[in-house]
This record gives sequence, C-alpha cells and structure tokens, in this order.
Amino acid sequence: MKPVSILAYAFLGGFLLLTLFPIYWIIAASLKTPLDTLALPPVWFFRPTLASYRQVFVEEHYIRYFLNTTIIALATTAISLAVGSMAAYVLDRYRFPFSNLIAYALLGTRMIFPIVYAIPLFLVFRDLDLLDTHLGLVIAYTTFSLPYAVWIMAGFFSAVPKEIDEAAMVDGCSRFGAFCRVVLPLTAPGLAAATIYILLLSWNEFMFALVLAGGGVAKTLPVAAAQLIGQREIQWNELCAVSTAAILPLLIFFALVNKYLVRGMIAGAVKA
Repeated sequence: MKPVSILAYAFLGGFLLLTLFPIYWIIAASLKTPLDTLALPPVWFFRPTLASYRQVFVEEHYIRYFLNTTIIALATTAISLAVGSMAAYVLDRYRFPFSNLIAYALLGTRMIFPIVYAIPLFLVFRDLDLLDTHLGLVIAYTTFSLPYAVWIMAGFFSAVPKEIDEAAMVDGCSRFGAFCRVVLPLTAPGLAAATIYILLLSWNEFMFALVLAGGGVAKTLPVAAAQLIGQREIQWNELCAVSTAAILPLLIFFALVNKYLVRGMIAGAVKA
C-alpha cells in the first residue's frame, strides 16, 4: 500500500474510533453494574447483566414511553411526507401568484427559535384539549418537519422532467395518478432522505414533548430519560439502557435504507 493510502486508512480508523466509542460506552454501561460503571480505572471486562433494562422497562414501565415515541415519530413522518410531497410537487409544477414567496416563507419558519412556537401551541392545545395527547404532539412535530419535507422533495421533483407527467396523463392517468404512480417512485431517494431526517428530528425531539406532554400519558422517551437525571444523583445504568433502546432502532433503520440515502445525497450533489 502507498503511504497516502495508509495515512487515509489511519485517519478513517481514528475517526471511526472517535465517533463510535461513545456509542460503545453507552451500550457497555447499560450492561454493567453500578459499581463497574463508576469504577476508576474503567472496567473493560465484565459480566453483562440486564438489570438496568429490567429496572426501566419492566419495573418502571418505560416501554410505554418507547411506544409513544414510536407512534408519534412514525405518524409525524408519514403526515409530513404525504403533505410535504404534494406541496413540493405543486410548488414545482405550477406557477401561481406568490408561489416563490410561499416556498421561502416555509423555509423562513425554520429560522425562528422553536421555543417561540412552544407557548402559543401550549395555549392553543390547552383550549382544544390536546395537551398530553399523541395527536397534539404529532401536530406540533409536523409544524417543524413539514418545511424540511417540502424543500427536500422540491429539489427532487425539479429533477424529474415535466414530460413524464404529460406522458402519464396521455396514457390515461389523472394529474394525481401521474404524481402517485409515476413521479413519486422516481423520487424514492428523496423520500428516503426526507424520511430519515424527519424521523430523526421527531424521535429525538425534547422541548415540545416536555412542554406539551410532560404529564405522562403521551410522554416520550427523551423526556422520560431526562427524569433519570436527579438533583443529587444520576442513574447512569438506567440512563444508558434507555439511550441504547433509543439508538438501536435508528441504527437498524439507517442500515436498511442506507443505499437510498446515499443515492439521495449523490443526486442532490450532482443537481447542485
């Protein structure tokens, strides 16, 4: 191997070690006893135990918070992709007064600090009896996820020639049928990229979940995990167990859609 190749592999190996070590440490700490977790020097070889997982997911019923997070994140992703894809298609295919203004106004909403939305949403949801509900959190999450979906998908729709729509409609499809059957499948990499981004935002969101659903019925995993950090002590093993349960589903999902994500990134880079 050439010295340049050796240096490149060494750099990549060091980078992977630096980025993956915290994940390893979280998973390892979730399988240790409290004594091993706080030991100095660190304990590298230990007998794994599932006591932390049993404590949080069986005895403290954190499994319901995990299910809440899953339901809310999947519903937010589905709604944001469905509405965002149609909105992006309309903004790209049709020209009407203030169309560009609407597009940039959607993008401009992401330049506002999220805390600005929290209090108005709290007051509105209180009047509509949506506090501490799954529906309320889905609506709140969609407010900040939808602009991303629109702008990501608009870039991919612009790469699909309009002649494809026209050919589909000549063959008997309606405009909506051409969108669903022909155009949307051609933007699968964009859908994968938008899905990952929105799912990640919804899965890890903390502030809206704390303000709008901190009571317990619709409490999400990030809010429940924060409760393990007390004023006098931190339950490290239980916290690492909850973090591992939050990390692993995303890692599995990313591994399944990785090829679509790479295609989406390459398509965006070429288009730019």
